[in-house]
Amino acid sequence: MLKSFKKTSIFSIAFIILIFLFSLPANGAEKSMRAVDVFDELARQSGNQTAYARLITDNNEAWYARWHMISSAQRTIDVTYFIIKDDVFGKSMLGLLLRKAREGVKIRLMMDARGSGELTKIFAGIDYLQELLETPGVEIKVYNPMSVSLRRIFGDIRNIVLSNHDKILLIDGELAMTGGRNISQIYFADPRDCEKVYRDADVFMKGKAVAGRMKQAFDEEFNSHQAFKVKRELFGNIVPRAEELEIARRAMLAHISGMDLSAYSASTNLHAKEFARTLSKYKHMRSYQSYRPMSGLHPYPVVVLDKHSRRGTRNDITPGIAALLKTAVKEVIIQNFCIILSPEALSDLKAATDRGIALTILTNSPKSAENVLSQAFFLEDWKMILSTLTGSRLFAYDDDRQLHSKIFVFDGELSIVGSYNMDYLSEQINSEIAVVIKSKEFAKRASLRILDDINKYSVEYKIVKGSNGKITANFGPESHTDAKKIGLLKKLKALGFLKPLF
Repeated sequence: MLKSFKKTSIFSIAFIILIFLFSLPANGAEKSMRAVDVFDELARQSGNQTAYARLITDNNEAWYARWHMISSAQRTIDVTYFIIKDDVFGKSMLGLLLRKAREGVKIRLMMDARGSGELTKIFAGIDYLQELLETPGVEIKVYNPMSVSLRRIFGDIRNIVLSNHDKILLIDGELAMTGGRNISQIYFADPRDCEKVYRDADVFMKGKAVAGRMKQAFDEEFNSHQAFKVKRELFGNIVPRAEELEIARRAMLAHISGMDLSAYSASTNLHAKEFARTLSKYKHMRSYQSYRPMSGLHPYPVVVLDKHSRRGTRNDITPGIAALLKTAVKEVIIQNFCIILSPEALSDLKAATDRGIALTILTNSPKSAENVLSQAFFLEDWKMILSTLTGSRLFAYDDDRQLHSKIFVFDGELSIVGSYNMDYLSEQINSEIAVVIKSKEFAKRASLRILDDINKYSVEYKIVKGSNGKITANFGPESHTDAKKIGLLKKLKALGFLKPLF
């Protein structure tokens, strides 16, 4: 434990030193410091790790990659998600984990109580977890269960929303994945098959050193005082769930492999019928057998950035992004689920645009987003953001689908992919995970994906400054969003005092 703490402290101190150096007046060598130099120093501090890496933006591929990773496990599986739904994706993944556990693979599973409420409820969803616990070598924990967060709310109201927002999948100490996706239909279905699916991004990696850093991030949250162990019930489940999970696994594998599901449809088992009915909607999710995750991969320098929840001590991500903003020399491109900027985040972005850095931001609009409170705050702030960040461009998703990816690209060479949103929750409350990849090729693909989203699915918000200094909207949320929804958001702006919880 002490060794882990020392590693954490050394890495955090490296960030503090960097931020201190970059806050000094620029002269001489300091003036030429670039974002890539910041990366190189962080890479040196963490052991100059490299990994084969792939950016995954396609929903079907994202599911294939997870299925492949878990199926290939021989020794260990570590997995944590903010949301694991009890739909066919969540149940089939649990079924696959159960199968691997019975093969002797050691499994550690953690899910957040707020995000995965359906599977963490006593006498309901917890039954599915109990089936895994019947097998030796399985540990399951729930992060910040409601019974705990309610007791702690009187100390700080933020404890009620405190979550493990990490998305980590680790296999055999070598394969790793993180990004924005949780486990649910909306993250993996093809938009041609399901209208309301999300637009998201993950990074798949192969490399023992990087997987080791990801494991450290996983361990620190899994072993924290916020994670509570799900205990095996003395008499087992009253309603057995193992068969249901196994049917979900077999039906999912058959479907994504292009096999016929008529046997499931004709079955007398109600679960089999329901899984067949649901899976039949995903007509474009049928090519798993030809999926080759390692094809065309290249090794890149990688730095893993971790952040504990507000009750922990580590935060590599927030100061890391600040340092890269301070030292970018040309452009910064951000694609993010939501933009609810703290004064500190706004100041970091302003420092970049004041130096002439070309800043492009793509986020959700009230039309695409589901969270009305976060959009109420965005409706209040967007004109101020454009006014403050001189020369920046702000684009909003003009689509019924929700944008959920969290990508940052600096100077066409550094890319950040992870779970970190540009809001108070990620910055100050939740645990988060991200990786920084140094590669012009990788950055180009990330940038092109964002620019494609801008060109095909987005609108640009613009303001006009009058001679009296008054700022008005040239084109904004009200220009392309249903008037009824805008009316609701304007009423909700009265709840602005809740912004630090979003």
